[in-house]
Amino acid sequence: MAAKTYFITGASRGLGLEFVSQLKRAGHVVIATARKPENSEELQKLVDNKQVYSIALDTVDVKSVEAAVEKVNEIAPNGIDVLINNAGVSTDRSHSSLTTPPEAMLDVFKTNVVGTVIVTQRFVPLLKKKTDRKIFTISSILGSVGLTNYAGTIAPYNVSKAAVNMYIKELSEDLKADNFTILAIHPGWVATDMGGASAPLKAPESISGMLKVFDQATAEDTGSFKDYSGKTLPW
Repeated sequence: MAAKTYFITGASRGLGLEFVSQLKRAGHVVIATARKPENSEELQKLVDNKQVYSIALDTVDVKSVEAAVEKVNEIAPNGIDVLINNAGVSTDRSHSSLTTPPEAMLDVFKTNVVGTVIVTQRFVPLLKKKTDRKIFTISSILGSVGLTNYAGTIAPYNVSKAAVNMYIKELSEDLKADNFTILAIHPGWVATDMGGASAPLKAPESISGMLKVFDQATAEDTGSFKDYSGKTLPW
């Protein structure tokens, strides 16, 4: 399989870092981003400025995102094949629909929803330079209205992921004529800083599964919500 160029947000730890690790081993070019990538010792071990690059990116800062676009144009002037919107935050588990402070809801929405929108909008032109044109956004089963997986103590996270899912549906329609492959994907409940140590799934298994889904996805799958095993989930 020919090497592809991946752009990943939130790559300093957890799922993002594992994406970088597995994609590097597979021979792909990876542009890994984080607000302060230099502070991630594990990420910097993977950076060689030949196959893996790291650049600073604050997904909710338009100027930061636009600066990242300029740097990516230098690293990959022919464009990128795949955008992985991985950056995300949660909140403490005492925030229900009745007790969530407005600032907590706004903070989570700013990163999980607005940040995803800003990055996607700015990087679509770089994706259009290539023929693969794939956008994958990390969502969660907790954002599925159809499954009604009530987890009321993290309401801001759940509601934000439902909003992300709707954005992916809108985006899929807006880019339908441009032969994009666009999916929302649930990584499973993974043992990361966000998922917690008690989660049953380890990051390598989750990422390996998602990368298989990404490789196999085509434009016919655009507008789908899948999990790391490839199972289609209800919105």
